[in-house]
Amino acid sequence: MCAEVGPVAMGVGCRRDCPPDALMALAMTTLAMANVQPSQITLLATLAGRQHETAIASLAKAWRCPLIALPAQALRDSEPAMSHVSGTTRRLHGVPGVAEAAALAAIRQQMGTPARLLVNRQQCARATCALAVSASMTALAE
Repeated sequence: MCAEVGPVAMGVGCRRDCPPDALMALAMTTLAMANVQPSQITLLATLAGRQHETAIASLAKAWRCPLIALPAQALRDSEPAMSHVSGTTRRLHGVPGVAEAAALAAIRQQMGTPARLLVNRQQCARATCALAVSASMTALAE
């Protein structure tokens, strides 16, 4: 069972051709790593301009979860707390990564406090996911 950890944000990123079922499978795997259920996700977050990607919009609809699109600067501000920085993503989008950065930025925006990763970046061929919570929240109970 998941201990009460407060708001949980899932950051998501994907390529334009990502099938919705691929992102859904990765998202479910990411949740399972933290013993979190889809109903516990407070919001989904991604880089502004990516929120209309079919896979991302489909995930938000399936989970009935708010989806926020964050400006590039908010994602850049997340870099110190990230476990993985992508040179390719920086070159293409001007941000150090999408999934981790968006999850961290979403918690900072929602809570007004520093954030930490609950699950580091997970990836499949066409998508990435990560989970973040407030840095003041305790770790999940076993």
